[in-house]
Amino acid sequence: MSYLNFPRLTFSGEFQADISTVNNDPRHFDNSTFEPEFQEFQQGSQYNGWWNPIGTGIFRLSGCKVKTLLGTDGIPVTDPALDAALNCVVGNSPDRPSGKLVDLDPDWQLASCIYGFSVSLADENGKVVMQGNYQPNPFRDLWFSRAPAPVPGDSAASAMFQSVLTDVKWHEDAMNSPFFKELIKASERAQLSIRLTTYAFTGDKNDPKFMYGKVVGVIGPAYTEEPNSFILGRRFMPTTQNAAQDMISGNGITCFSSIIDKSTNTLQLDFSNALPTDADFRIQNLGMLEFAVLTNPLTAQDTQIGPDGYCMIGALDCSEALQNNLSGIQSLAIPDAARALIHDHPLALIQILDERGNASVCIREALLGLEVRPDQFAFRLDPNDASANQSETTFHAARYGIPMENAELEFWFGSPVLDYGNTPASEPADMTPKALLPVNNVPAQVVKLVPERPVTDKHGKVKVKIHGPRVMGTPREYFDGQLYIISYNFAGKNPAVQQTYDKVVAVVFSTFDAPEKPNWADVQPILQQYANLYPVMSHGLFDFSKQAQADTNARILHFVFNKHFDDPDYMPVTRDLSSSKRKMLLSYFAGVMAANGQISDTQQIYTGRCPMGFIRKPRPQEIEAGLDSVTSSKLRSKR
Repeated sequence: MSYLNFPRLTFSGEFQADISTVNNDPRHFDNSTFEPEFQEFQQGSQYNGWWNPIGTGIFRLSGCKVKTLLGTDGIPVTDPALDAALNCVVGNSPDRPSGKLVDLDPDWQLASCIYGFSVSLADENGKVVMQGNYQPNPFRDLWFSRAPAPVPGDSAASAMFQSVLTDVKWHEDAMNSPFFKELIKASERAQLSIRLTTYAFTGDKNDPKFMYGKVVGVIGPAYTEEPNSFILGRRFMPTTQNAAQDMISGNGITCFSSIIDKSTNTLQLDFSNALPTDADFRIQNLGMLEFAVLTNPLTAQDTQIGPDGYCMIGALDCSEALQNNLSGIQSLAIPDAARALIHDHPLALIQILDERGNASVCIREALLGLEVRPDQFAFRLDPNDASANQSETTFHAARYGIPMENAELEFWFGSPVLDYGNTPASEPADMTPKALLPVNNVPAQVVKLVPERPVTDKHGKVKVKIHGPRVMGTPREYFDGQLYIISYNFAGKNPAVQQTYDKVVAVVFSTFDAPEKPNWADVQPILQQYANLYPVMSHGLFDFSKQAQADTNARILHFVFNKHFDDPDYMPVTRDLSSSKRKMLLSYFAGVMAANGQISDTQQIYTGRCPMGFIRKPRPQEIEAGLDSVTSSKLRSKR
């Protein structure tokens, strides 16, 4: 919840998410049934490669300006004459490529994550004041009905990216800002908390804003005891679901979080992702709505109550100005009468119905104020590498924003399910991909969570380890590994109300025994798949599914496959390559370089492009294996 604390700065502007959509349909991973049309733009009901087959994967900020500074007193400052920080722009790294937006898996496009993303603050002359690295965390609270019909699909979607900026470096001499001094003093471990809310995305290739959308953001201090990827506070949860599977109230409000700031005695509410918009993506005017504390903790959503059923706090601000200037965060002073109830009674948003004070509950805090969520919830497990076949996350539990001790949790695994959501039928029918639909969650329960029924400590936390199986086959046949969807909640009769996609999700890579001396026939199917899925590379750069072109560009391919997983230049952009397949590719290209006299020292020409990575020399056995594979491949090509 750090970014809701003081001090904080808010900003707004645009984001670019130039994702490739060929890989949105899992059937496109089947090399044997792939058609050239799958690399073309969608034409009506003929889906082809969907709406952006030429995407690069780039994620970056554009035209984002600091709007408001809120110091430790919580008072907004908007005049640049009072603090030069208000002249700053929020942008990307000045010295490395743009970040990459990546789905966890084609069958789970509901936890997209930004990798290799760096955020900077620069003054009006472009001089960098602050720079930090975005710790990869997927978006949360995704919903698809924020904008009304006829706004289509992803254009109507909205989501929140919350994480921390690590390795933060300040250049204080670049600007004399009282606010920055406060923020530096409040921060811990050279980290900052950041939240991006993205919406109003343009997926029409004929629009000048194609692949751009709106973003409102906030940066504040990061604290050790708080989760990095969500707000642990007072969670408002609708109890109804619409056709798009969004948890949504009758007037279009979805889930949002808030905290009580004790230092200023205020309620801090983040509406950046919660209020509906019109077709032009402006916040809708919902009329006069009021925040209150319910006197009866069991009062349900959509219930009518009398004036004795609530204690008023203040009015909802659903203005466009709040969204753009304060990043959708509203601050309300807590009256004395409400303060007596607020710590153990639910908050609610109500509509006053008449002059007597009768009201209707539009949306309220989750039943009994219960909330439980893991900080990390999306995993890649690799049986080919023991160190990468396990991970750990921390679950946080709270009641009315107060950490819950001795709260027992439970897990249950999803049933086998076909991916109907990402496999539409085309018209004409013969252009529908021929590959079989993948089935998820099989074989059953091979992923283990330890302990199976964890119990929180006095801080409301518990660490849970997640283990992959020692061996994984290819249950989805034509692409690597399997997807497992795991639900969680409090054990017993009082579960928390959860957003639809609040799940623990794990991809387990297939076990793969790489040959000691890989040849072109071994690596070609992998490279063919990436050439199919990313025409921006195979057509825009070179077709690495063809041996002659791959071998000619061996040192480039070795360079990108050898990057760190979090590096923006890492190949593949999808992060869906197991360690054993990656090693096989590196071995093959090391051999090609050695055969051509291009030892990896020659790759130093690329180091300035992406300084995160470490370029190592090929091991002797890799060179030997690669030499043999190149020789055998060339012999076969002459037959």
